[in-house]
Amino acid sequence: MKKIYLLLFTAISLSLTAQVEGTWKLAPMEGALAVGPAQGDGSWWSNSASDVTTRSCLFDDSIKFELGIIAGGGIGGPMQHYLDGSTWIENWQDAGGDRCDVPVAPHNGSTSHGWAYANNQLNVWGFGAHIGLPKVFDTGELSDPANASSSITYDLTFSANGDTMTSDINYGGPTGGWWRFIYVKASLVAPPPPQTYDVTLQLDANNITVGANGIYAGGGVLGDAQAYPMSDNDGDGIWECVATFPEAGGNYIFLNNPANGGDWGTKEDLTGLSCADGQYNDRLMTALTSNITLCAVFGSCDPCQNPTGLDANKRDVLNVYPNPTSNLLNINSSIDIKEVIIYNIFGEMVLVNNNNINVLNVESLINGVYFIKVDMKNNTTSTLRFVKK
Repeated sequence: MKKIYLLLFTAISLSLTAQVEGTWKLAPMEGALAVGPAQGDGSWWSNSASDVTTRSCLFDDSIKFELGIIAGGGIGGPMQHYLDGSTWIENWQDAGGDRCDVPVAPHNGSTSHGWAYANNQLNVWGFGAHIGLPKVFDTGELSDPANASSSITYDLTFSANGDTMTSDINYGGPTGGWWRFIYVKASLVAPPPPQTYDVTLQLDANNITVGANGIYAGGGVLGDAQAYPMSDNDGDGIWECVATFPEAGGNYIFLNNPANGGDWGTKEDLTGLSCADGQYNDRLMTALTSNITLCAVFGSCDPCQNPTGLDANKRDVLNVYPNPTSNLLNINSSIDIKEVIIYNIFGEMVLVNNNNINVLNVESLINGVYFIKVDMKNNTTSTLRFVKK
């Protein structure tokens, strides 16, 4: 009879533990992260729907719980964080500001940890083991990664179909607060559609003799040597096309007179120049947040100077460089600028400048991603992104 009870108990335990087994991701929704004075009360703070995008490097992380027999005969197993080289970093981890960046040890998924589930509680152990946010543990919030807990316990509840796991943790003792983290099975999280932007590429080719086949933009993320044919309909030496770039940007190059898609011998030579990137000395389009216009000079890193004959439709040029930057940020605009405002990734205004608006000193900003809003004197506005490093 004892054997029967033991087998029954083991079967029930395995069934319950199987709820945890699998790979989970934070639910891509408003309120997946929340904190408040009582369990399930997120009145102090909770993530917004837009945070799912802003903190996409956190929402695409996953945790895998494998089933096994742990020391002492309990039921649980190993767990592993998969961070894909980028996650949400907070200022307490490295004093570099809140941002998406390379994971900071020990919360970097470099080692496998352990887990056990019983009585609706999940215990994880191992230096840096956690679910939700790495700063939260049973009796407080970390202020130094070196002080990471070696064991944390969470209260778990599951949806009726077992696809949603809600984790609560009292991090402040009897009178403290509660964090809530809502997870869903990773198989249910559809990957976001790839985001692309249209970039109007303008090229000043007045310094070269253009071949009979014309000029193309190509290479890198654009495709072959004839990916995007450029045109100069008014004969002023300014060639133009609209190319589609991924949100992350990437390499590209201009080519003069390519005979076919593999004719890389016709690409502009940027060897040794400051704008040459990678082993092929291509140009680099930085990460994009909107459709933009960008003007270049063939074979040169100099910004366009709006040569005579450039019509009104081609004078709308705006770019910032260098990007990333550690101190000075140059703004190249073909339209007079009225005011420049810089916002952090939370939408907070961190710098306003309406004086020396073509060169900004951003040295005082903490490292991270920023958005620069440029108001023109012709009453138009453009927004670009740059990285402070």
